[in-house]
Amino acid sequence: MIMIILIIAATITTLLVALRAYMSAPGRVLKELAALPDLTDGDRAAVEACFRAAKDADDRTWLYDLSAPIVMLLVLPFVRRGADKLPSLFRRWDNNVSLNGDGEAVFIDGEFLTAGHGISWEDYNAALARGAYRYTYDDPLYHGDAYYAKGHHPRSFWARYVWVGLRNRASQLSADMGLDVPARPQLISGSLQAGRSRPGHFLLREGGVYHYKSFRKFGPFALIRSYGYKLEIVRNSPTGAGRAAAVAIGRSLKGWRG
Repeated sequence: MIMIILIIAATITTLLVALRAYMSAPGRVLKELAALPDLTDGDRAAVEACFRAAKDADDRTWLYDLSAPIVMLLVLPFVRRGADKLPSLFRRWDNNVSLNGDGEAVFIDGEFLTAGHGISWEDYNAALARGAYRYTYDDPLYHGDAYYAKGHHPRSFWARYVWVGLRNRASQLSADMGLDVPARPQLISGSLQAGRSRPGHFLLREGGVYHYKSFRKFGPFALIRSYGYKLEIVRNSPTGAGRAAAVAIGRSLKGWRG
């Protein structure tokens, strides 16, 4: 029986590693990059060098990424509800924003509305400008659901498991493997309007650091590629600078929103 369990575990692990390697392979990203008409040869070479560095950094997170669903299943039941981080022993499985998610919300007409989900970012920012209180998911005053785990508070076991065990595995380690970006990244190709409801791409740059992301409709899904360092997040931060985590997603499927 033990031998059967070991064989099953080894098979599952092998399949997960193979799937992870397939999902992170840069081949299609490099083909899309080669087809962009508005890049200089110097930019193209610099982007490819950046992508190789990001892939090397991302490869070092695999152990923690692949083990997160099991490790978090065992660890999270013992984490205090009031905690914002995992115990230091499990730091490499932690989230770089918070154990309790990255949501922020306003309270309107008796309901918590999370920016980008229950309310558009435009309406959310307008509400803040009118004086609405900004609730983060870490805020003890927040009593709504997590947008990634409907019906569950961000500090609940299930919401935390979805956040660090399934959805954002080992993102703290990815940030640790990332780079500091001193100034707001600039768009050098494509459009920042590209997304899960609008096909297209964008390429951001700050110094020798790049982030390429593309979206294509694939049946009911959005086929997403994201490679380099997450300059998109840094660019959208209040200061336009900060730590950009490494990312190496050659292909990913999420629901199309159009």
